[in-house]
Amino acid sequence: MKIVKSGKKFALDFRFRDGRFRLVAFEDEKASRRLSDTVERLMDIAYNNDVMPLDLQRAIDCMPPRIVRKLGTIGILSAARTAGKNRLEDHLGDFVNSLAIKRPTRQHLAQTKKMLKRVFADCRFNVISDLDADRFIAFINGLNTAAKTKKHYTALMKQFAQWLHDTGRLPKNHFRLIKAPKVLQADQVHPRRALSADEVARLIHAAETGESWWSISGRERALIYRLAVESGLRLNEIRTLKTEDFDFVRCTVTVQDSNEKARRGATLPLRAATAALIQDFLGNKTPQARAFTVKKGSLMIQVDLKKAGIPYEIDGKYCDFHSLRHSTASLLIQTGANIKTVQTIMRHTTAELTLQKYSHLYAGQQRETIESLPDFQIQQAEAVKTGTDDREIAQNLLPKNCQNSANRPENNRTIPNNSRNAEMIGKGHFEAIEGQIAAFSGEKLTPLILGENWAIQDSNL
Repeated sequence: MKIVKSGKKFALDFRFRDGRFRLVAFEDEKASRRLSDTVERLMDIAYNNDVMPLDLQRAIDCMPPRIVRKLGTIGILSAARTAGKNRLEDHLGDFVNSLAIKRPTRQHLAQTKKMLKRVFADCRFNVISDLDADRFIAFINGLNTAAKTKKHYTALMKQFAQWLHDTGRLPKNHFRLIKAPKVLQADQVHPRRALSADEVARLIHAAETGESWWSISGRERALIYRLAVESGLRLNEIRTLKTEDFDFVRCTVTVQDSNEKARRGATLPLRAATAALIQDFLGNKTPQARAFTVKKGSLMIQVDLKKAGIPYEIDGKYCDFHSLRHSTASLLIQTGANIKTVQTIMRHTTAELTLQKYSHLYAGQQRETIESLPDFQIQQAEAVKTGTDDREIAQNLLPKNCQNSANRPENNRTIPNNSRNAEMIGKGHFEAIEGQIAAFSGEKLTPLILGENWAIQDSNL
């Protein structure tokens, strides 16, 4: 390998796999010679297909991106090494395109891109070689946001790093060791509450008798609230419903997989009365027409809550449109419905999510449950009155052959086999066997040894 002067900079002139190449180095001759030694080592590793040592990996990280890309073009460095010097924003587009295969919403893709760009800017991640797990952890700890938002940032960055590693762009993924922050119940900045059955009825009545709001009539708002509570549908799922999604013969509503949060789709049952009201409201709408007009659901429900006299916030818990979905689970569980049925209606992956997050206790529900226990004083009085109190039960359960009555003649049921019974031994136990057979057959038999004699002869009184 030769080092030649090329203008203001030095250049490396060398051969690699039947090709001759020239690599522009630096203006400093010593730095150019160090680069020449590094390139020679890289060529030896490429020829022999050896493992790259740690000091050589660090030397590659310190190289300018143009040199790394040139070595990758020549074939001295692999694609995984050269990708480390490309800008992260170039890889961000490929990552978003890979997510688009799962067909998420445009809003989700835009939010993903926005969050990753914020991480790159705050952590000063310009190229892949700049990715540092410790620097990212410091960024997460310094965020002045909710714990749930920190968890989203962590999960998204781990997903992006894993994608870089799987596609061969990141040699080693250190982000997989990062643990996501645990979200506690006290960390919720906007906890929701569930409406009771009386509050739901007042809300529907207030909307039905109210005036139009943003060109949405009171009758339409009342049907939206009723549908949300009885089916557990989310705001966006109701917004995207079409007339053809309702089957008024079977009384069902179908949510298309492209409009559902989990992208699975679902068909949910409707109450017959509610289905009749919706059918009458839709009237002569075309099958492809939107069933309902939903705009700013959180503001819409606040207007009707205020008219119904229902407070928006109680004990730090708020009531918005998604609270209607919480009301669905809570009211179904209050009716005694099977938890698996409630989980299926709510379309949750686990019953734990249904119980912990979406089911709520109403005021006085705990006291009513305690008061439903039987009155033990009345039960005890009835037991004593009928003669079945605990004392008589204990006496009836005593064994008949206890220690105090073991030596009584009437309690001797079998003929003991005692070594001191010479007469029985002499007859070869034949009479003893006949006596046992007669005892089990119910025939009356004169015992060979009376109870009093047996008590005297027995060594163990």
